[in-house]
Amino acid sequence: MATELQGKIALITGGTSGIGRDSAVLFAKAGAKVVVAGRREIEGKEAVELIRAAGGDGFFVKADVSKASDVEALVQKTVEKFGRLDLASTTPASKACGFRSFSKRKKTGIA
Repeated sequence: MATELQGKIALITGGTSGIGRDSAVLFAKAGAKVVVAGRREIEGKEAVELIRAAGGDGFFVKADVSKASDVEALVQKTVEKFGRLDLASTTPASKACGFRSFSKRKKTGIA
């Protein structure tokens, strides 16, 4: 197992299928603990099973990243579980305004 991301906490949006799911597994193989986010619960749990089968650790959070409130809850659950968030990978379906809105509010200090 590679260790480039050993001890890092990664958040993968759109992690329930396709590129997002594959990225989540690769991050886990590189040593990261992975939070899989997406709208489909069954596929999210399957992604976490793949992460664990690859020797990694992670959990799923049901979230619609087009909603800022879901993004805030997602980050909060990540920090509650792992103590911090080191990196995030947003797949193309995640270009919705929720992440952008959340990011802008955190940079400006507006909650």
